[in-house]
Amino acid sequence: MTEYVAIDSTVFDLVGYDEKRQVLEVHYIASGYTFAYEGVPMEEFESLLDAKSKDKYLQYITDSYEGYRINAKQSR
Repeated sequence: MTEYVAIDSTVFDLVGYDEKRQVLEVHYIASGYTFAYEGVPMEEFESLLDAKSKDKYLQYITDSYEGYRINAKQSR
């Protein structure tokens, strides 16, 4: 089951993580879309939550893992 956490960022506002499937879900503010990144270890999710610059750490994740859009545009 995916649990979501609110994030204080100018790029994204929610992240969710499914430990069993190792899928990180990210809701982007500007586009309103949520993307899923597969094969992300729990340690990466925890590091994102602990990162001083969450935007920079998310960029590392998006550069390192395959992502795809999982929903229609949403506003939060």
